[in-house]
Amino acid sequence: MSFVIIALVCLLVGFGVGWWYVAPQRAAVEHLARRKRVLYELAEGDRENVAQELERICETEPGDPTVFLALAALDRRRGRIERAKAVHRTVLASADLPAEQRVAALVGLGRDLLAENNERAAVGALVRAVSLAPRSVATLETLARALERAGAWERAAAAWERLEKQVEGRRALDARVGRGHAVAGQASEALEDGVDKKARKLAERAVDLAPDSGHCWAVRARVESALGDPGEALESWQRAWELSPAGARSIVPEAWEWASENRRHGDLMERMLSSLRIAREPLLVVALAEKVARQHPDQAAAALDRVAERSPAAQLSLVRLRLSRGQRELARESAMRQAQPSSLLCRRCGTKMERFTFRCGNCGAWDSAIAAGSD
Repeated sequence: MSFVIIALVCLLVGFGVGWWYVAPQRAAVEHLARRKRVLYELAEGDRENVAQELERICETEPGDPTVFLALAALDRRRGRIERAKAVHRTVLASADLPAEQRVAALVGLGRDLLAENNERAAVGALVRAVSLAPRSVATLETLARALERAGAWERAAAAWERLEKQVEGRRALDARVGRGHAVAGQASEALEDGVDKKARKLAERAVDLAPDSGHCWAVRARVESALGDPGEALESWQRAWELSPAGARSIVPEAWEWASENRRHGDLMERMLSSLRIAREPLLVVALAEKVARQHPDQAAAALDRVAERSPAAQLSLVRLRLSRGQRELARESAMRQAQPSSLLCRRCGTKMERFTFRCGNCGAWDSAIAAGSD
């Protein structure tokens, strides 16, 4: 009888030891499976399910700040800025938070504040993050963008330059371009303050740093127009509208007004015709055609006809031009075409723009405006 009791006790002890060993492993496997599911759903873009899974993980693992940081970042992308800020501040309130995660929380809070256009508070949070992690690429980049949004161009240029020295390849090139935009902002400020020589020097530096930026060339065009160098102004205006075709409806009239004040219509017309011959973007074609149509109607009509199927505005301009020349049959044919609707989008984040701006108001990207349907 004692033998049976001893055997039962040993069996129970073995079962207990086995459960004690297997249960944590089973929990770890379940946690791993849940995280894999979160990663998959995030890759599929299913933000709502990801948020629900992260909330469950936060309930079961309240001591893991990484999950809370991920949930806050997702909340910001879902437009729940207040909850994202609350989560980030809750994480930051922890006295024993590791330095790396404190930096991540400060960067997240800075991005939350930027999303609600509170640039000053965002800069404060990001400066604290940079002081804790001076070589963090993500932190420096976010700080540079926040300083741009706040209009602190000189500090933004310094942040971009610092970032450029820490990274390589494509990231370094992007940082250099970012510095170009910040320097262009400095040039605009100097021009407004009447410091002409400084404005010219900064504008030249801006296009050296970001030679493919319509924003930087537009700033240089304004500087050269104000300082009276017609040759540089003409070249800069042309580069600006060719590099930012989505903004041609504002850039071309500005250049035209400058040419009217300085009797440079002939020179500007040559530049416009040169661009019109090769232009494929409907917004640029329409803006240029409106100015050259009176003197060069055939070239304007040919360019508008080339893009009319992709732009209701180009189609309407072509119909009006042909009616003004008495070409009723051709105007009727143009009017019967089925044109695609057009609108402005940000190339980076896909946000619809109500009007053209060099910088997207949603994600802060420069020179990102494109017509819907453009490559």
